[in-house]
Amino acid sequence: MEIKYFRVFLLAGLDFFTCYNIFYCFNTPEYDFTSHPRFIWATSGEEAKATILHLRESLVQQKEIILDQRETIRELTAKLALCEGFGHATNNDHHHALNSHHAPAVGHHAMLQALKERLENLQVSEQLLQNRLFGLLFVILTYFLSSGSGRMNPDGFLISFPMRTNYMYGRMKKTLLQEIFAFTLCLWIKPGMGPGLGTPFSYSAPGQSNEIVLIEWGNNPIELLIDDKAVTLPLTLTDGRWHHVCVTWSTRDGHWEAYQDGVQRGSGVGLSSWHAIKPGGVFILGQEQDTLGGRFDATQAFVGEMSEVHLWSHVLTSSDIHSLSTCSSHLHGDVFAWTEGEVELHGGVTRHSYDTCH
Repeated sequence: MEIKYFRVFLLAGLDFFTCYNIFYCFNTPEYDFTSHPRFIWATSGEEAKATILHLRESLVQQKEIILDQRETIRELTAKLALCEGFGHATNNDHHHALNSHHAPAVGHHAMLQALKERLENLQVSEQLLQNRLFGLLFVILTYFLSSGSGRMNPDGFLISFPMRTNYMYGRMKKTLLQEIFAFTLCLWIKPGMGPGLGTPFSYSAPGQSNEIVLIEWGNNPIELLIDDKAVTLPLTLTDGRWHHVCVTWSTRDGHWEAYQDGVQRGSGVGLSSWHAIKPGGVFILGQEQDTLGGRFDATQAFVGEMSEVHLWSHVLTSSDIHSLSTCSSHLHGDVFAWTEGEVELHGGVTRHSYDTCH
Protein backbone atom coordinates (compact mmCIF):
# COMPACT_ATOMS: atom_id res chain seq x y z
CA MET A 1 0.00 0.00 0.00
CA GLU A 2 1.35 3.41 -0.90
CA ILE A 3 2.19 5.92 1.83
CA LYS A 4 -0.32 8.36 0.30
CA TYR A 5 -3.16 6.00 1.27
CA PHE A 6 -1.92 5.93 4.85
CA ARG A 7 -2.00 9.74 4.84
CA VAL A 8 -5.62 9.66 3.66
CA PHE A 9 -6.57 7.78 6.84
CA LEU A 10 -4.81 10.40 8.96
CA LEU A 11 -6.49 13.29 7.14
CA ALA A 12 -9.87 11.61 7.56
CA GLY A 13 -9.61 11.99 11.33
CA LEU A 14 -8.42 8.59 12.51
CA ASP A 15 -5.77 8.43 15.20
CA PHE A 16 -2.31 7.15 14.29
CA PHE A 17 -2.72 3.67 15.79
CA THR A 18 -6.02 3.07 13.99
CA CYS A 19 -4.38 4.21 10.75
CA TYR A 20 -1.48 1.84 11.33
CA ASN A 21 -3.80 -1.07 12.10
CA ILE A 22 -5.80 -0.57 8.89
CA PHE A 23 -2.59 -0.01 6.93
CA TYR A 24 -0.97 -3.19 8.28
CA CYS A 25 -4.01 -5.48 8.11
CA PHE A 26 -4.86 -4.66 4.52
CA ASN A 27 -1.25 -4.57 3.37
CA THR A 28 -0.34 -8.04 4.67
CA PRO A 29 -2.16 -10.88 2.85
CA GLU A 30 -1.08 -13.56 5.33
CA TYR A 31 -2.29 -11.54 8.34
CA ASP A 32 -5.32 -13.04 10.12
CA PHE A 33 -7.41 -9.90 9.84
CA THR A 34 -10.53 -11.35 11.50
CA SER A 35 -8.67 -11.86 14.78
CA HIS A 36 -7.73 -8.19 15.08
CA PRO A 37 -9.63 -6.46 17.94
CA ARG A 38 -10.48 -3.45 15.78
CA PHE A 39 -12.10 -5.77 13.23
CA ILE A 40 -14.13 -7.47 15.96
CA TRP A 41 -15.19 -4.05 17.31
CA ALA A 42 -16.07 -2.69 13.89
CA THR A 43 -18.08 -5.67 12.63
CA SER A 44 -20.80 -6.42 15.12
CA GLY A 45 -23.06 -7.98 12.46
CA GLU A 46 -22.42 -10.89 10.10
CA GLU A 47 -23.38 -8.78 7.08
CA ALA A 48 -20.84 -6.08 7.94
CA LYS A 49 -18.22 -8.73 8.62
CA ALA A 50 -18.82 -10.39 5.24
CA THR A 51 -18.68 -7.02 3.47
CA ILE A 52 -15.36 -6.07 5.04
CA LEU A 53 -13.87 -9.49 4.22
CA HIS A 54 -15.07 -9.19 0.62
CA LEU A 55 -13.55 -5.72 0.32
CA ARG A 56 -10.30 -6.93 1.77
CA GLU A 57 -10.19 -9.90 -0.64
CA SER A 58 -10.86 -7.58 -3.58
CA LEU A 59 -8.15 -5.23 -2.41
CA VAL A 60 -5.58 -8.03 -2.12
CA GLN A 61 -6.51 -9.34 -5.59
CA GLN A 62 -6.11 -5.89 -7.12
CA LYS A 63 -2.72 -5.51 -5.46
CA GLU A 64 -1.57 -8.89 -6.81
CA ILE A 65 -2.65 -7.93 -10.34
CA ILE A 66 -0.78 -4.63 -10.04
CA LEU A 67 2.39 -6.39 -8.84
CA ASP A 68 2.17 -8.92 -11.70
CA GLN A 69 1.69 -6.15 -14.23
CA ARG A 70 4.60 -4.18 -12.81
CA GLU A 71 6.83 -7.24 -13.26
CA THR A 72 5.62 -7.57 -16.85
CA ILE A 73 6.26 -3.87 -17.42
CA ARG A 74 9.81 -4.25 -16.11
CA GLU A 75 10.45 -7.21 -18.44
CA LEU A 76 9.00 -5.39 -21.45
CA THR A 77 10.99 -2.27 -20.65
CA ALA A 78 14.19 -4.33 -20.55
CA LYS A 79 13.32 -6.04 -23.84
CA LEU A 80 12.44 -2.71 -25.42
CA ALA A 81 15.77 -1.22 -24.37
CA LEU A 82 17.58 -4.27 -25.73
CA CYS A 83 15.72 -4.12 -29.03
CA GLU A 84 16.31 -0.40 -29.42
CA GLY A 85 20.00 -0.95 -28.76
CA PHE A 86 20.09 -3.75 -31.31
CA GLY A 87 18.29 -1.60 -33.85
CA HIS A 88 20.70 1.27 -33.28
CA ALA A 89 23.64 -1.04 -33.79
CA THR A 90 22.09 -2.47 -36.97
CA ASN A 91 21.45 0.95 -38.49
CA ASN A 92 25.07 1.96 -37.89
CA ASP A 93 26.68 -1.25 -39.08
CA HIS A 94 28.71 -0.26 -42.15
CA HIS A 95 29.88 -3.83 -42.80
CA HIS A 96 26.52 -5.00 -44.20
CA ALA A 97 24.59 -3.95 -47.22
CA LEU A 98 21.50 -1.85 -46.55
CA ASN A 99 19.34 -3.70 -49.03
CA SER A 100 20.05 -7.10 -47.53
CA HIS A 101 18.80 -5.92 -44.11
CA HIS A 102 15.82 -3.89 -45.21
CA ALA A 103 13.21 -6.58 -44.48
CA PRO A 104 14.58 -7.47 -40.99
CA ALA A 105 14.72 -3.77 -40.12
CA VAL A 106 11.04 -3.38 -41.01
CA GLY A 107 10.18 -6.42 -38.86
CA HIS A 108 12.31 -5.08 -36.02
CA HIS A 109 10.50 -1.73 -36.17
CA ALA A 110 7.10 -3.44 -36.02
CA MET A 111 8.17 -5.49 -32.99
CA LEU A 112 9.38 -2.34 -31.24
CA GLN A 113 6.09 -0.61 -31.92
CA ALA A 114 4.11 -3.58 -30.60
CA LEU A 115 6.19 -3.67 -27.41
CA LYS A 116 5.68 0.05 -26.87
CA GLU A 117 1.92 -0.22 -27.33
CA ARG A 118 1.69 -3.17 -24.93
CA LEU A 119 3.77 -1.29 -22.38
CA GLU A 120 1.55 1.78 -22.66
CA ASN A 121 -1.60 -0.35 -22.28
CA LEU A 122 -0.20 -2.01 -19.16
CA GLN A 123 0.69 1.36 -17.65
CA VAL A 124 -2.84 2.64 -18.28
CA SER A 125 -4.26 -0.57 -16.81
CA GLU A 126 -2.08 -0.19 -13.72
CA GLN A 127 -3.34 3.36 -13.19
CA LEU A 128 -6.95 2.16 -13.44
CA LEU A 129 -6.25 -0.58 -10.91
CA GLN A 130 -4.59 1.93 -8.59
CA ASN A 131 -7.69 4.12 -8.80
CA ARG A 132 -9.90 1.14 -8.00
CA LEU A 133 -7.65 0.25 -5.07
CA PHE A 134 -7.93 3.81 -3.82
CA GLY A 135 -11.73 3.59 -4.04
CA LEU A 136 -11.77 0.32 -2.09
CA LEU A 137 -9.69 1.91 0.64
CA PHE A 138 -12.20 4.73 0.96
CA VAL A 139 -15.05 2.24 1.32
CA ILE A 140 -13.12 0.39 4.02
CA LEU A 141 -12.33 3.68 5.73
CA THR A 142 -16.03 4.54 5.76
CA TYR A 143 -16.80 1.27 7.54
CA PHE A 144 -14.20 1.98 10.21
CA LEU A 145 -15.38 5.54 10.77
CA SER A 146 -19.04 4.56 11.01
CA SER A 147 -18.48 1.57 13.30
CA GLY A 148 -16.85 3.28 16.26
CA SER A 149 -13.22 2.39 15.62
CA GLY A 150 -12.42 5.94 14.58
CA ARG A 151 -12.44 9.06 16.67
CA MET A 152 -15.70 10.59 15.51
CA ASN A 153 -18.71 10.27 17.80
CA PRO A 154 -21.74 11.90 16.13
CA ASP A 155 -24.05 10.92 19.03
CA GLY A 156 -21.84 12.49 21.71
CA PHE A 157 -23.23 15.02 24.16
CA LEU A 158 -22.36 16.88 27.34
CA ILE A 159 -24.44 18.13 30.24
CA SER A 160 -23.90 21.58 31.71
CA PHE A 161 -24.33 22.80 35.29
CA PRO A 162 -24.24 26.61 34.94
CA MET A 163 -24.48 27.52 38.63
CA ARG A 164 -24.05 26.09 42.11
CA THR A 165 -27.50 25.16 43.42
CA ASN A 166 -29.17 22.46 45.47
CA TYR A 167 -31.62 21.55 42.72
CA MET A 168 -29.60 21.06 39.52
CA TYR A 169 -28.57 17.45 38.99
CA GLY A 170 -28.53 14.49 36.65
CA ARG A 171 -29.78 11.06 37.61
CA MET A 172 -28.80 7.78 35.97
CA LYS A 173 -31.84 5.59 35.38
CA LYS A 174 -30.03 2.35 36.17
CA THR A 175 -29.05 1.08 39.59
CA LEU A 176 -26.97 -1.78 40.93
CA LEU A 177 -28.91 -5.02 40.88
CA GLN A 178 -26.41 -6.87 43.05
CA GLU A 179 -23.32 -6.26 45.14
CA ILE A 180 -20.09 -5.46 43.34
CA PHE A 181 -16.60 -5.83 44.73
CA ALA A 182 -14.71 -3.53 42.38
CA PHE A 183 -15.43 -0.67 40.01
CA THR A 184 -13.98 1.83 37.57
CA LEU A 185 -15.56 5.26 37.17
CA CYS A 186 -14.48 7.36 34.18
CA LEU A 187 -15.71 10.71 32.92
CA TRP A 188 -14.70 13.74 30.92
CA ILE A 189 -14.99 16.87 33.02
CA LYS A 190 -14.55 20.61 32.56
CA PRO A 191 -14.82 22.48 35.88
CA GLY A 192 -16.46 25.88 36.02
CA MET A 193 -15.65 28.94 38.11
CA GLY A 194 -15.70 28.98 41.88
CA PRO A 195 -13.93 27.39 44.80
CA GLY A 196 -13.68 23.63 44.57
CA LEU A 197 -14.90 21.18 42.00
CA GLY A 198 -18.01 20.24 43.94
CA THR A 199 -19.45 16.75 43.51
CA PRO A 200 -19.38 15.40 39.95
CA PHE A 201 -20.58 11.95 41.03
CA SER A 202 -22.25 10.27 43.99
CA TYR A 203 -23.90 6.93 44.69
CA SER A 204 -26.07 6.46 47.75
CA ALA A 205 -27.36 3.08 48.86
CA PRO A 206 -29.93 2.04 51.46
CA GLY A 207 -28.30 2.66 54.82
CA GLN A 208 -25.29 4.54 53.41
CA SER A 209 -25.61 7.89 51.61
CA ASN A 210 -21.87 8.06 50.87
CA GLU A 211 -21.40 4.63 49.30
CA ILE A 212 -19.34 6.11 46.42
CA VAL A 213 -18.58 9.84 46.17
CA LEU A 214 -16.15 11.89 44.09
CA ILE A 215 -15.96 15.34 45.69
CA GLU A 216 -13.86 18.48 46.07
CA TRP A 217 -15.51 20.68 48.68
CA GLY A 218 -14.37 24.27 49.15
CA ASN A 219 -10.60 24.49 49.48
CA ASN A 220 -10.24 20.81 50.37
CA PRO A 221 -8.46 18.43 47.95
CA ILE A 222 -10.37 16.05 45.70
CA GLU A 223 -11.48 12.97 47.61
CA LEU A 224 -12.87 9.54 46.81
CA LEU A 225 -15.27 8.17 49.42
CA ILE A 226 -16.18 4.50 49.70
CA ASP A 227 -18.64 3.59 52.45
CA ASP A 228 -18.07 7.07 53.95
CA LYS A 229 -14.30 6.52 54.23
CA ALA A 230 -12.10 8.87 52.22
CA VAL A 231 -8.73 9.11 50.48
CA THR A 232 -7.22 12.20 48.89
CA LEU A 233 -6.69 12.02 45.13
CA PRO A 234 -3.63 13.78 43.64
CA LEU A 235 -5.58 15.30 40.76
CA THR A 236 -5.41 18.89 39.49
CA LEU A 237 -8.51 20.15 37.68
CA THR A 238 -8.37 23.90 38.22
CA ASP A 239 -7.38 25.15 34.75
CA GLY A 240 -10.91 25.27 33.30
CA ARG A 241 -10.05 22.75 30.57
CA TRP A 242 -11.45 19.35 29.67
CA HIS A 243 -9.81 16.45 31.49
CA HIS A 244 -10.36 12.71 31.44
CA VAL A 245 -10.62 11.35 34.98
CA CYS A 246 -10.81 7.72 36.10
CA VAL A 247 -10.85 6.20 39.58
CA THR A 248 -10.69 2.49 40.32
CA TRP A 249 -11.32 0.55 43.51
CA SER A 250 -11.20 -3.08 44.57
CA THR A 251 -12.44 -4.62 47.80
CA ARG A 252 -9.24 -6.68 47.99
CA ASP A 253 -7.05 -4.66 50.36
CA GLY A 254 -9.11 -1.60 49.47
CA HIS A 255 -6.80 -0.91 46.55
CA TRP A 256 -7.52 2.29 44.61
CA GLU A 257 -6.03 4.17 41.66
CA ALA A 258 -6.55 7.67 40.26
CA TYR A 259 -5.90 8.69 36.64
CA GLN A 260 -5.90 12.08 34.95
CA ASP A 261 -5.72 12.29 31.15
CA GLY A 262 -4.66 8.65 30.90
CA VAL A 263 -1.79 8.91 33.38
CA GLN A 264 -1.89 7.32 36.82
CA ARG A 265 -1.44 10.11 39.37
CA GLY A 266 -1.80 8.06 42.55
CA SER A 267 -2.72 4.72 44.12
CA GLY A 268 -3.00 3.17 47.54
CA VAL A 269 -4.59 0.53 49.75
CA GLY A 270 -6.76 0.41 52.84
CA LEU A 271 -9.82 2.20 51.45
CA SER A 272 -12.80 0.26 52.86
CA SER A 273 -11.02 -3.08 52.47
CA TRP A 274 -13.30 -6.11 51.94
CA HIS A 275 -16.37 -3.90 51.65
CA ALA A 276 -19.07 -4.76 49.10
CA ILE A 277 -20.77 -1.92 47.19
CA LYS A 278 -24.45 -2.23 48.07
CA PRO A 279 -27.15 -2.62 45.40
CA GLY A 280 -30.42 -0.74 45.02
CA GLY A 281 -29.01 2.77 45.30
CA VAL A 282 -29.17 5.99 43.27
CA PHE A 283 -26.51 7.42 40.93
CA ILE A 284 -26.49 11.23 40.91
CA LEU A 285 -24.39 13.57 38.76
CA GLY A 286 -23.56 17.03 40.10
CA GLN A 287 -24.70 16.67 43.73
CA GLU A 288 -23.68 14.97 46.97
CA GLN A 289 -26.52 13.01 48.58
CA ASP A 290 -27.30 13.22 52.29
CA THR A 291 -30.23 10.85 51.88
CA LEU A 292 -31.07 8.27 49.24
CA GLY A 293 -31.44 10.35 46.07
CA GLY A 294 -31.81 13.76 47.71
CA ARG A 295 -31.17 16.44 50.35
CA PHE A 296 -28.52 18.21 48.35
CA ASP A 297 -26.23 20.96 49.67
CA ALA A 298 -25.53 23.85 47.27
CA THR A 299 -22.02 24.32 48.69
CA GLN A 300 -21.13 20.80 47.51
CA ALA A 301 -22.71 21.11 44.06
CA PHE A 302 -20.75 20.73 40.85
CA VAL A 303 -20.38 23.64 38.42
CA GLY A 304 -19.14 23.03 34.90
CA GLU A 305 -19.62 20.45 32.17
CA MET A 306 -19.24 16.70 31.99
CA SER A 307 -19.51 13.99 29.37
CA GLU A 308 -18.90 10.28 28.76
CA VAL A 309 -19.61 9.15 32.32
CA HIS A 310 -19.23 5.36 32.51
CA LEU A 311 -19.16 2.89 35.39
CA TRP A 312 -17.76 -0.64 35.24
CA SER A 313 -18.12 -3.41 37.82
CA HIS A 314 -14.43 -4.28 37.55
CA VAL A 315 -11.05 -2.56 37.45
CA LEU A 316 -10.00 -1.46 33.97
CA THR A 317 -6.36 -1.89 33.03
CA SER A 318 -4.12 1.14 32.75
CA SER A 319 -3.94 0.45 29.01
CA ASP A 320 -7.74 0.56 28.70
CA ILE A 321 -7.86 3.84 30.62
CA HIS A 322 -5.15 5.38 28.47
CA SER A 323 -7.01 4.31 25.32
CA LEU A 324 -10.19 5.96 26.60
CA SER A 325 -8.34 9.19 27.35
CA THR A 326 -6.81 9.31 23.86
CA CYS A 327 -10.08 8.32 22.16
CA SER A 328 -8.48 5.27 20.57
CA SER A 329 -11.23 3.10 22.09
CA HIS A 330 -14.83 3.60 23.14
CA LEU A 331 -15.45 1.11 25.93
CA HIS A 332 -18.89 1.34 27.53
CA GLY A 333 -19.57 0.81 31.21
CA ASP A 334 -21.37 -2.40 32.12
CA VAL A 335 -23.11 -0.84 35.15
CA PHE A 336 -24.19 2.18 33.13
CA ALA A 337 -23.00 3.89 29.96
CA TRP A 338 -23.26 7.42 28.60
CA THR A 339 -26.37 7.53 26.42
CA GLU A 340 -29.07 10.18 26.18
CA GLY A 341 -31.75 7.74 27.25
CA GLU A 342 -29.80 6.81 30.37
CA VAL A 343 -29.53 10.28 31.95
CA GLU A 344 -32.42 12.24 33.48
CA LEU A 345 -31.78 15.98 33.84
CA HIS A 346 -33.37 18.10 36.58
CA GLY A 347 -33.47 21.71 37.76
CA GLY A 348 -32.13 23.40 34.64
CA VAL A 349 -29.20 21.16 33.73
CA THR A 350 -28.87 21.37 29.94
CA ARG A 351 -27.77 18.89 27.30
CA HIS A 352 -25.67 19.88 24.27
CA SER A 353 -24.24 17.93 21.35
CA TYR A 354 -20.54 17.48 21.90
CA ASP A 355 -17.78 15.10 20.87
CA THR A 356 -15.06 14.88 23.50
CA CYS A 357 -12.73 13.45 20.85
CA HIS A 358 -13.17 16.21 18.26
